[in-house]
Amino acid sequence: MRYFLHLAYDGTQYHGWQIQPRTLTVQQELDRCLSQVLRQPVYCLGSGRTDSGVHASHQVAHFDAELPSGLDLPTFLYRLNRALPRDIRAQLVHEVPDKAHARFDAVARTYEYHVRTVPDPFAPTFSLYLDRAPTSPL
Repeated sequence: MRYFLHLAYDGTQYHGWQIQPRTLTVQQELDRCLSQVLRQPVYCLGSGRTDSGVHASHQVAHFDAELPSGLDLPTFLYRLNRALPRDIRAQLVHEVPDKAHARFDAVARTYEYHVRTVPDPFAPTFSLYLDRAPTSPL
């Protein structure tokens, strides 16, 4: 069975989405926790990739697996979030047709860049602070 998993993450400590040798990535952590909760090897594929330190408020990934007998989707989602690091959160999971593809079936992608000109001690991880307005060339 194929599933779409909707998730969000704070990418501060990750070297992007995609698995890379000898470094921590979001996909690596997600695969590890999916495999742990489902008690079978699971590989997910994301709708897009993020660079090192980049966050996602809504990423979709698909994976193929058989849910253990008696495990419903709400309980699976609960257990997955308990296994995941606190900076990665699964928000929704649902069955999709076997040919559905998180990357190729996406209908839109949106990227947001947050720039502040006022200091905010609660926002440094999620936005860029400019202490001076950029000057224009002469």
